[in-house]
Amino acid sequence: MNSGALNSTNNGTSTGTQGQSRLWLYGTLIVAVALIMRLLSLGTYPLMDTSEARYGEMVRLMVETNDWITPYFDYDVPFWGKPPLFIWMSAISFKLFGINEFAARFPALLSSIGTLWLTWTLASFQLSRNAAKLAVLILTTSAMFLVLAGALLADPIMVFSITLVITSFWIAFNSNERSQAVHWGYLFFVGSALALLSKSLVGLVLAGLPIFFWCLLRRQFMQLWQRLPWVSGTVLAAAIALPWFIAAEIKTPGMLEYMIIGEHFSRYLDSGWEGDQFGSAHIRPIGMIWPLFIAGGIPWSLVLAGYAVRALWCKFRHKQPLALSEWACFLACWLLSLLLFFTFARNMIWTYALPMMPPLALALATLWAPHLNTSMHRRIVSGACITPVLMAITIYMLINDGGKKSQKTMVQAMLNEKASQPGELLYYKKRPFSSRFYSHGKSILVDTADEINTLINNGKTDFLATRKGYFEYLPAYLQERFTAIHYYRDWILWREKNDR
Repeated sequence: MNSGALNSTNNGTSTGTQGQSRLWLYGTLIVAVALIMRLLSLGTYPLMDTSEARYGEMVRLMVETNDWITPYFDYDVPFWGKPPLFIWMSAISFKLFGINEFAARFPALLSSIGTLWLTWTLASFQLSRNAAKLAVLILTTSAMFLVLAGALLADPIMVFSITLVITSFWIAFNSNERSQAVHWGYLFFVGSALALLSKSLVGLVLAGLPIFFWCLLRRQFMQLWQRLPWVSGTVLAAAIALPWFIAAEIKTPGMLEYMIIGEHFSRYLDSGWEGDQFGSAHIRPIGMIWPLFIAGGIPWSLVLAGYAVRALWCKFRHKQPLALSEWACFLACWLLSLLLFFTFARNMIWTYALPMMPPLALALATLWAPHLNTSMHRRIVSGACITPVLMAITIYMLINDGGKKSQKTMVQAMLNEKASQPGELLYYKKRPFSSRFYSHGKSILVDTADEINTLINNGKTDFLATRKGYFEYLPAYLQERFTAIHYYRDWILWREKNDR
């Protein structure tokens, strides 16, 4: 080869390497911008009804009552729907940053960053640093993951716990370094305890299903027993999780029966379950988890679905064997076991697809990392821009119209009136959770005209919030005592006339 050809080859290699480096830099910037954008957005829009505002009020009640054992749905109404790990985290955040939207949502972002770190760690251990970078980029820019990274819900900490269990299992099972295997072996049980405290038995089931099916398919149960410190690890997990369950049952008898039977069996198997004391059932068709997964993983779930269809086509059309490595089989068990678990659930909400996001990211990173070139990398980086851009647009809309599903603007309108002797804030027929949070628990639900008449005869200036059209059902003598002062969406805030 002459020197000109050699120089041309070297220049081409150098240019390709520089191009790859720039693309890695762009990918890193996308991840950083997405997370910083989520951080800065946490306090820019109200807590939304129903779930966020409900949990926000429960956190506020925990801080107000200083009762760290029993979360409360309302004053003197204990909440048995979920263990309190995510409520504890937000309550600590309230203590540090005050009672506000940023503090309420901040632990969800921390949990999501923790999940990203675990994804990086697992991909680095099994694959390579480049694969780890890809996995983090894909997970960060998955639609559902980025949205819920700033939501006051139990799901982000639950997914962190599940991912900790699964990551710990794989590293402890496969590591050749004894100290590393022991370290991650104990983290497996720490993650199990956190899964119990975040979602009770469901957390353990979701973490255990992928491991069970992989061990079943690969006949690894004996090695599973040998590679993990089951006795001392179980003692560690019990020491972390059991004290709360025991204390909560002693303090509010009946909690365990409701949480274990109602929340873990009736909710998922009985479409007509009427035992939900803390919300409403979301009846969905069987198999709804699959479209939720596709929508939640956009844009990457569409890519993985394409790969899956092509692989199955090759298998059945061309009778090619579908050979999977140990790692690929593990990822398939992780993703498919969770999808199949929820396939037959009739009570379904969209956040149930969140635990599928880490295996989605790892699966695509596994497929792409060995064959990554500049052209493919450019397409991946371009695809990764989609979700952050859509998220920025959504946040802008929430900032400018964030009260659509929140009563924050109604409570602020009452406070802005600056009545000389402010009285009660009454909600006629319907009282959203956000009204309780933003009024610090002072809003009152009233169902009859007599209740309103009794409460407003107090010599103070009272306020009444109603849905549009509801006010007309009140007697004329009550209508004459109020004047409308604020309109928002389908809500009207009325002020009592007695101090004017």
